Amino acid sequence: MMQKERFEWIQSWCDEADKTDKPRVLLVGDSITVGYQAIVRELLQGVCYVDYIATSYAADNKYYSTLIEGFAKNSDYAIVHFSHGLHGVQMCPRTYKSKIKALLLRLMERSKVILAETTVMYREGNKRADPIWRKRINERNEVVAELITELDCGWDQLYDVSVKIPLSARAEDGVHYLEAGYETLADSVAKTILKMIK
Repeated sequence: MMQKERFEWIQSWCDEADKTDKPRVLLVGDSITVGYQAIVRELLQGVCYVDYIATSYAADNKYYSTLIEGFAKNSDYAIVHFSHGLHGVQMCPRTYKSKIKALLLRLMERSKVILAETTVMYREGNKRADPIWRKRINERNEVVAELITELDCGWDQLYDVSVKIPLSARAEDGVHYLEAGYETLADSVAKTILKMIK
């Protein structure tokens, strides 16, 4: 059963939306994507245009697929970099996989897709992994691995990157990052996109 969160939000940006002289890339994600998107845009400047859409709506929300698919259809995206696993803790792996797979198949009709792992979530203070979310994140990253094989997507191993980010680059809430942490994540995102573009 779909479960809403206390706060629901959507944030997006299209860079140089009227230009078609370079490939266009769409980052799909959550607040982690919001944190690194501007750095990714800077790293890929001159190579491609980078847009993003990020939201707290979980994949089992009836609005989610409509939102993402509609946004992706509004421009000609060569690549969609997809990372959305930190919302909808109520979803079991089966539901998460079915919802994400159905959306990805539609996105792949128009664009190449890179699937990114969900980043680590610690309890406030970053002393240990959140026990509930650790289980869900592990499950969702297993789903990502399955879908990469099934759909022949690109793979961005953001979880492995995130666990190596030092405490000094993490926000106190255990979920988000300071600028240095987002720079590390953005570097992985940009390199994965560059590899697919080439």
